[in-house]
Amino acid sequence: MTAHYLEAARGRESPDVAPSAPLKVKAFGRAFVRSRALGWSAVLALLVVWQVVATVRTMPELPPLDAIAVEWLDQVENGELLSALLETLRITAIGFVIATLVGVALGFLMGRVRVVWALAEPVVELARQIPVSALLPLLILYLGIEDRLRVTVVVIVATFPILLNAFAGARSLSRTMRLTAQTFRLTWWQTQVEIGIPAALPFILVGMRQALGMTLVMAVVTGMLAGNSGVGYFILQAQQVLNVRALFAGIFTIAIVGYALNALFLLLDRRLTRWRTLGAADD
Repeated sequence: MTAHYLEAARGRESPDVAPSAPLKVKAFGRAFVRSRALGWSAVLALLVVWQVVATVRTMPELPPLDAIAVEWLDQVENGELLSALLETLRITAIGFVIATLVGVALGFLMGRVRVVWALAEPVVELARQIPVSALLPLLILYLGIEDRLRVTVVVIVATFPILLNAFAGARSLSRTMRLTAQTFRLTWWQTQVEIGIPAALPFILVGMRQALGMTLVMAVVTGMLAGNSGVGYFILQAQQVLNVRALFAGIFTIAIVGYALNALFLLLDRRLTRWRTLGAADD
C-alpha cells in the first residue's frame, strides 16, 4: 500500500509534464512587463499616435515622422548634422574626461584624507549650490564664447556628481578591509590602490554615468547660448528659420546618441565590476 502511494506521488511530481498554455501566456506576460520591451512598446505606441495625428491633422508645428526622417537623411547627407554632432561629442568628451579626473581625485582624497576633507568640504559645498546659469555671464566675460567657455561649463556641471560619489565610495571602505590591510602590512598607498579604489569603483561609476548625460546636455545648451557649431547651434538655427523638421531631427539625434552612450557605459560598468556579480554568485 505504501509503495502504491509513493508511485502516485512520483507521478504527480513528474517533470515531464508540459506546462499548460495559460501558464505559458502568464509567464510570458510577467516577463514582458518586467523587461525593457514594455518601455519600448510605449515609445512605439507614442510614435504611432504622433504619426497618425500629424497625418490626419496637418500642423506646421508637428510634422509627421516620415517627413522628419526625410529631413534627417538630407541633413546627414549634406554633412551639416553629422559635423554638428561630432563637434558636440568633442566638447562632451573633453569635458567628461577633465571632470572625471578632477572629481575622482578630489572626491577620493576627501574620503580618505581628513585634512583634504577639512580643507575642501566648505568650498565644494558652497560651489555646488551655485547654478551654472548664474556663472555664465562671468564665464563669458572671462573666457569669451569659444571652446574654453563650453568646456568649462561642462566640467563645472559634471564634476560634482563624480566627486560626491567618489567621496561616498572612499568612505564606504569597511573596518574589516582596513584591518586586512594592516594584517598584510600594506602601506597607505598600497591600501588605497589595492583596496580603496576597487571598493569605491562602483560608486565612482554611478557618478560617471550621471555626469555623462549631463555633459551631453550641457554641450548642447552651450552650443545654443555661446557657440557657432554643434547640435545646439544646429537646433537654434533650425528654430530661427522655422524649419521644424530639422529642429526635431536634431532633438531625436541627441536622444538617440545619449541613449547609445548610456548603453555603452553600462556595458563598461558591468565589465569593470564583474567581480561583484561573481561574488554574489559564489554566495
